[in-house]
Amino acid sequence: MRIERINNGFIQFYDNKVVEKTICNYNGICMVFFHDKPPRELCIGSSSYNAQYGMPVSEDGSKIFIGFWDKEYGDYKKGLLAYDIKSGSMLWGLAEGKIRNIFVYPNYLIIVKASASILKVDIVDGIILEEIKSGTIEHIYDLGFPFVLADTITGSLRVVNVESMTLLKSYGSKYKSKIINPLNCLGFTITKAILYDNILTISGFEEYPDKNYNIVGSNAFDRVIDSDFSSRSVN
Repeated sequence: MRIERINNGFIQFYDNKVVEKTICNYNGICMVFFHDKPPRELCIGSSSYNAQYGMPVSEDGSKIFIGFWDKEYGDYKKGLLAYDIKSGSMLWGLAEGKIRNIFVYPNYLIIVKASASILKVDIVDGIILEEIKSGTIEHIYDLGFPFVLADTITGSLRVVNVESMTLLKSYGSKYKSKIINPLNCLGFTITKAILYDNILTISGFEEYPDKNYNIVGSNAFDRVIDSDFSSRSVN
């Protein structure tokens, strides 16, 4: 899924066999474009989306999932909404505060409740199946099923198995670890994590090497943090 900003909204492009893209504005209207049939207008109602984290669709192209940040929308106050694309009707809502990442699997969603937890949610009815609590959780990155890399405000990096909802590995603090942060930078932002051929790599931007505020500017990095992922030991 790729997101591009436009005036008063955004376009999302999907790697999906059914849905090609959605064009959404901040007035609560989304146009869903399909590969093989005319587009459909979807009235979401909510005007405050977490567009920077994506609004994914189900694998069969029938549902769209929207994290909304309005103070109140109907019976819900900040959370996650599921819509049926064909009928335009809301299927369910989950009032769980600010939702960031939304990862879609065949039978469930994995979502981040900002600064609180990772939730496993039933894709059909929105029931919370399991939860991993972490008062400092910020973002998660897809490593390929069933693994995600969780990044926290405190700087620890953890690999979670979303099928069993268990902690698989921990890499310590990104602000202290020499493997993650060899230049001892104060500013450290991860934008991407890739697990390929048993090697875990992170990419992003870092600032203030050796914790020196006089060194201005950010530098891109691309760094291996685990060269033997299959060992699966928790550090």
